[in-house]
Amino acid sequence: MIPENPIIGIIGGKGRMGRWFHNFFSSSGLEVLISDIDTHLSSEEVAHQSDFLIFSLPMDVFPEVVEKIAPLVPEHKAITDLCSLKERQVACMLKHSKSQVIGTHPLFGPAEEEIKGRRVALCPGRGGEWLKWWSDLLTQHGAIVTNVLPSEHDRIMAWVQALNHFILLSLGKALEDEGMDLHHVVALSTPSFERQMEIVGRLCKQDPALYSKIQMANPYTDKALSSFMEHGSKLMDIIHTKNNDKFISIFEEVQHFGKVLLQTKEEKT
Repeated sequence: MIPENPIIGIIGGKGRMGRWFHNFFSSSGLEVLISDIDTHLSSEEVAHQSDFLIFSLPMDVFPEVVEKIAPLVPEHKAITDLCSLKERQVACMLKHSKSQVIGTHPLFGPAEEEIKGRRVALCPGRGGEWLKWWSDLLTQHGAIVTNVLPSEHDRIMAWVQALNHFILLSLGKALEDEGMDLHHVVALSTPSFERQMEIVGRLCKQDPALYSKIQMANPYTDKALSSFMEHGSKLMDIIHTKNNDKFISIFEEVQHFGKVLLQTKEEKT
């Protein structure tokens, strides 16, 4: 039985996402306990006193902390995480716990003021009672929640995150090395390119170490990048040889794919 007002625990509660979710739960009227460097509560104490325990940790220290803390949480309670990858993380939580387990990936950063309209992926691990509670709480505050298997989540993240960051970094470095007048680049940007420039610019506010882990730790990244580079190389050859018919053929194929994408997006709204 889930308490009417469960106590929330956050291991790593002084990190940026830890602080964000501390504020989220507090504004929902729930008591929040945190542990981190120099907190008055230890991680063990937070684990014992909480009903719903969140691991808000860097991926490189995540396994060690979960192995130590997760066994302290009893079967009727739950643990989750906020890592950007899920397959190994959910498996790790399942291995070292007897509690209910949920993988959580907020598809937004700590700069967002509220969760309304933001997407959150939930990966079922063990048990459904706390999964429903967590999904309902997020939905009540306007989040767009999707349940997905951990392996499918990571395969998709290889495209949504790893490849996307790869493209942005490549674009930024190419523009920098070309040495063009950025005032002219901005002044002559089309709406779509201007949006790309804004996203490249926002990288200055991000954590390079986190982005590196997203690239290197996802086992599906290499396949996604290889597929992208293969199609990019083919398109370069078509343009280099001025094969107009082949270019139009590929463009029309992507147009058809684009229609399917738009239809899928409309079905989700």
